[in-house]
Amino acid sequence: MTRFLVFLVLLLVLQPMSATAQSTRTALTVALADGPTTRSAGFLIAQQRGYFTEAGLDVTLTASQFGRAPIDALVDSSADLAVEIMPLALAARAKGGDVVHVAQFFQRATLNLICRKSIDQPMKLAGHNVGVWLNGWESSFYAWLSRLGLSYFATGGGVTIVRQGADAEIFLENEVDCLTTTSYRAPFALASMGDGRAGLITYSYQDLDLGMLEDGLYARGADLANPAKVDAYARFLTAAARGWQSLQDDPSQAERLILELSAQDKLDPAQVAESLAAVSKAVAAGTVEIGALDDAAFDRTVNLLLTGAPEPTLTSAPAGAVSAILRQRP
Repeated sequence: MTRFLVFLVLLLVLQPMSATAQSTRTALTVALADGPTTRSAGFLIAQQRGYFTEAGLDVTLTASQFGRAPIDALVDSSADLAVEIMPLALAARAKGGDVVHVAQFFQRATLNLICRKSIDQPMKLAGHNVGVWLNGWESSFYAWLSRLGLSYFATGGGVTIVRQGADAEIFLENEVDCLTTTSYRAPFALASMGDGRAGLITYSYQDLDLGMLEDGLYARGADLANPAKVDAYARFLTAAARGWQSLQDDPSQAERLILELSAQDKLDPAQVAESLAAVSKAVAAGTVEIGALDDAAFDRTVNLLLTGAPEPTLTSAPAGAVSAILRQRP
């Protein structure tokens, strides 16, 4: 997380502007999802190439801090917009947060379960320790276990579930035989395995038709009643879409930007390229309108959050959780 904050500071340094110019633009603070900088490449490109400035905006991109999710920053009004995964956003809304989905950036789920080569068939999960992310992410895994007819209790040949952090430490130290990660995190998290990564087995929840919607754009419902704010948010979406399209059109430019911002961390160019390719695939620019919400994917996500886990993230279907107001504007 510290590295991510440094990346954002460096990016802002690359874009000096006068106080007078700033004062004529609409200021927006946008809380970004945490993780590798590649995850936010479209926004960083839009900032670095001046797309937000051209849209009349003075955008401040902020990263999560001290365990607070981006959606928390939106709920407590420390951000105007937040980029968040849908499980966390809908959970915040269920708890009373004035959270409304206004655009979808990741069209495909990136969440995977990566296992050792001995688990080359789903039923071979039985009897093994599996690292799982919680806080809403777990719904896809539990739904898959149910489909397979496998228990999540260790006794009787079931699966032993181990709570996992964002990294791959428990997998690398052989505490679990499978780990949860995303396609864009895996190149960094498993880098120490070198060529050994080639023998791992990847189960994609998207391919299993159990993928949930991840990074989308959220606003406060009350703000959507203000035409000036809606106009600013719509301009942000348009500029951000340009950034994401740029990733699709010229991935090498995005790779250079990420490497430039992370020069002190000496990231491996091949890992950055692999991670960016995974992010680009998730956004699916060129095949899907950037920002559009697929109704079937939304319904699948809600259903998994209602039924997937033993302790469901949602107890009732969300009402009024989605607005297309930004994409309806000319």
